[in-house]
Amino acid sequence: FQSSLNDAGVDNDIRVYSGVGHAFWKDVSQIERRDQPQTDAYNQCTTFLREFFSSSTMRVDDTIKEAAATSSTTIKSRFLDSLDRPYDLNQGSKERTGLLNDLIQNGDSIQQPGSLESFMPVAPGRWRVIYAPHMTTMSGLAGGEFSVQYDLNDDGTIVSHAKCNFPFYKGFLSVSGSFGSVNNEVCRVDFDEAWIKASNHENDEPYPNIQSVPDSILKSLIRNLGKAAFIEPFAVFPISFLDSETIVFDFELLGTRICARKE
Repeated sequence: FQSSLNDAGVDNDIRVYSGVGHAFWKDVSQIERRDQPQTDAYNQCTTFLREFFSSSTMRVDDTIKEAAATSSTTIKSRFLDSLDRPYDLNQGSKERTGLLNDLIQNGDSIQQPGSLESFMPVAPGRWRVIYAPHMTTMSGLAGGEFSVQYDLNDDGTIVSHAKCNFPFYKGFLSVSGSFGSVNNEVCRVDFDEAWIKASNHENDEPYPNIQSVPDSILKSLIRNLGKAAFIEPFAVFPISFLDSETIVFDFELLGTRICARKE
């Protein structure tokens, strides 16, 4: 019997107590008196049960954790799979907004996403806005479209470029400044420079910073207009969801949300 168990790869520990009959261990007093082999059998049983249920609990805990992680991944995947363009601005819809809300409510977000300790490890890099219903609504009313990217740096500086394609303007609108924390749930972005680059070329690139923009009256005008527009309601953003590649922050001034994805 033991040989068969071993061949089948089954863990086993067989004990044979010679000279005892059926129900040789039937009373707890036998254990209290330390009778043998009853006490040995009792110790073998309790050791087995303790080890079995301990390992089973661990397996159950691991299964629950794996299921939660899979569920969270599935929630985010459902939202991302609903998009036509994975790294560009998508049209708003009731379905997509519902999926985004589900991600916010049930997704596996980094805790205290507004704190420096939470978002600085994942912030540096290029983020592209993939869902912002107010942006697509406004661009549609203007008869065009645009795409938005944020370049975040380790030193807390940020540069944003919006590529515009409208009947009245084709090119880039860019801003730069710094980002930081208000509290554990809210971040802020303080832009202090603005510039543009008109272009009809599909593969053209924006000016990377204000210093690279040629001096002109238009440059000065855009800088002054930009600084006048950088008001407090445009600077504070509660973060609803954050992980290593996805962020959702609230644009409270317009009562909407912006979702960006890291390249």
